[in-house]
Amino acid sequence: MASEIWAQQVGVDVGSRTILEGAELKVAAGETVVVTGPSGSGKTTLMLVMAGLQDPDRGQVLLDGDPISGRDDLRLRFGVVLQNHGLVSVLTAAENVAIALQARGLGRGEVADRTQDMLVALGLRDSVNRLVRDLSGGQRQRVGVARALVGEPEVVLADEPTSELDSERRALVLNLMRDHAAKGNIVILASHDQVVADAAGRTLDLVDGRPRGS
Repeated sequence: MASEIWAQQVGVDVGSRTILEGAELKVAAGETVVVTGPSGSGKTTLMLVMAGLQDPDRGQVLLDGDPISGRDDLRLRFGVVLQNHGLVSVLTAAENVAIALQARGLGRGEVADRTQDMLVALGLRDSVNRLVRDLSGGQRQRVGVARALVGEPEVVLADEPTSELDSERRALVLNLMRDHAAKGNIVILASHDQVVADAAGRTLDLVDGRPRGS
């Protein structure tokens, strides 16, 4: 079980533009933290770096003291919700979620049961066998959340996981995220939604790629 993840003075450039500079975030097991800020503030970039999906130009991210850059073996310890959902449109909702369990080598029966249970928990009982391309944006978003949580990862990084949801479904997702953290896991959300920020134990506010006040 991971005890902490630590982004240390992370900086990212795209061409001559600085997207992130001096981003510092340490999150311990059991915590739910929200990265806030307006569009273009660097939230998505920070989430990608902390998930090991993008290498920083400066700084590093440590998981229990070990740098995650280039460590594909650490991927199974993470559950990630991408802003664009990152789903395979020609697969069903269940097939998309099952991928996360199959990667962990679970048996077919357990994969099917856990996939079904997670989709039902997210209010997607009627969408289990529908192709992702036929789902609404909000349904796709919840499938992405289901895929991130189903493997019970030690670290969850979710980029705008509630942006397309009504208040009832937003509360459902937030409750599942907080429950996951309460089991001793790490949960980091990126959101511009104040309701989401208020649900967190603490926040990191980014402005123009830098922590507010820096």
